[in-house]
Amino acid sequence: MLALILLAAFALALWFWVWRWRSRLHAPFLSVPGPPALPLLGNTFQIVSKSSTELFHWMLELEKSYGKVYKVDGIYEYVLFYAAAEHVEKIMTCAEFNCKGDDYNVLLEWLGTGLLTSNGNKWFTHRKALTSAFHFKILDNFVPVFDRKSSILVKKLLENVGDTVEIFPLVKLYTLDVIIETAMGTASEAQTKQSKYTLAVEEIAAIAFFRMFNRIFYSDFVFQFSKLYEPYKRCLRTIHDFTLSVIEKRRQTLLLSSTAASDRPDIQVQDDRELGSRTKKALLDILLQTNIDGRPLTNEEVREEVDTFMFAGHDTTASAITFILYALAKHPEIQEKVYEEIVFNIGTDKDAPVNISSLNDLKYLDLVIKESLRKYPPVPFISRTAIKEANLGGVILPANTNITIGIYNMHHNAEYFPDPEQLIPERFETERGAEKLNPYAYVPFSAGSRNCIGQKFAQYEIKSTISKVIRCCRVQLPFASYEPPLKAEMILKPMDDMPLRFYPR
Repeated sequence: MLALILLAAFALALWFWVWRWRSRLHAPFLSVPGPPALPLLGNTFQIVSKSSTELFHWMLELEKSYGKVYKVDGIYEYVLFYAAAEHVEKIMTCAEFNCKGDDYNVLLEWLGTGLLTSNGNKWFTHRKALTSAFHFKILDNFVPVFDRKSSILVKKLLENVGDTVEIFPLVKLYTLDVIIETAMGTASEAQTKQSKYTLAVEEIAAIAFFRMFNRIFYSDFVFQFSKLYEPYKRCLRTIHDFTLSVIEKRRQTLLLSSTAASDRPDIQVQDDRELGSRTKKALLDILLQTNIDGRPLTNEEVREEVDTFMFAGHDTTASAITFILYALAKHPEIQEKVYEEIVFNIGTDKDAPVNISSLNDLKYLDLVIKESLRKYPPVPFISRTAIKEANLGGVILPANTNITIGIYNMHHNAEYFPDPEQLIPERFETERGAEKLNPYAYVPFSAGSRNCIGQKFAQYEIKSTISKVIRCCRVQLPFASYEPPLKAEMILKPMDDMPLRFYPR
């Protein structure tokens, strides 16, 4: 009897402590609207019961119900969602919001503290060192790789003319090929030889997304007892083995080049400085050869950045290309205008070489890409943490409050983009008033100091790929009313891998 009384007293004391703790947690956010929450459990019951597709649409519906600023109760903390351009501008430009959100912690075992997840001095010094890898003249050297690899993609799209092709997996292999041969400076045959890497990235990203929103399994200790733990570890081994093999191949290439140069003193090796820019250095070369704070990067630091760029450099771009091809299939009149512009500037020769100059002439294609990135932003949500108390949108945020920016929500807001569900490339013409739009209402590559370092790389890769596919193929929907169901697992993706039909021009 005494034991039961003591147990009941302990349970009551614990409940009272949690209630007091939760009351203090509630206090700063009482004025912020949000979905009804259960006592002690918050909105967790609504989150854990949803698939990634359902969760994505739930988050969109919350904005319609509660406005551009709302909260979600995650048991341990509140997460505040912002989808107004004026708030996003402050988040992306003010130092107090320059730290990534805590939910990125679930990526640390996979990506380490590379540019995506690092903060403070490490992020600043690495960002500064790696910026030169995306110099304009270096990008010009990459265009032939884009063109050569997209020729392989076109052959795969036309293997069974008129049949539906699930293009997302194919496009991911193409973008993986590109990032390895350009940024990593290593030969790749991802499109012609089966790669487990992209499948592992797909699976581990889904698991990470699940953990970000399911705070029960956010804890590493609890997660190890989950049924997802073994698949996660398997994917992690596949990914790290792959990236380490890429690093080792490049190390050997650089070593052989250095040895050959020392063995043949009669051969003059041109200094990169003589070229006026670092035209010969791939991103991985910079990682392997650069000193930061007076020391070379450790093997772990190199791997972290390679894992980060391999993931961000292929998955996001694959999403963008996939949705652009869908948009062109859905709007054949826009596809025809794109084709006519390509023929006018490049010609009908499907093997004609392209360069940055010829790609820059494709002005209408620029508009189409911008509009598709508006409607289908590859990264629909990003998160930050307030590193000190701050006022944002009339809400006083305590230090360490997590914030989510609804990029997808903002891109679909009629206040910024009239008829947001319609694909209207012309809305980005300056003479139509695009210059009057708050620039932070359109942020497919983020903005501010933490914008995407590979933005120009991605834009030219996308433009080169689309121009090649449309020069060679006519793209059609599998049926006229087809609308791809969407899911968001860090990256916006089609749930059904996007079946389209391709016919030779």
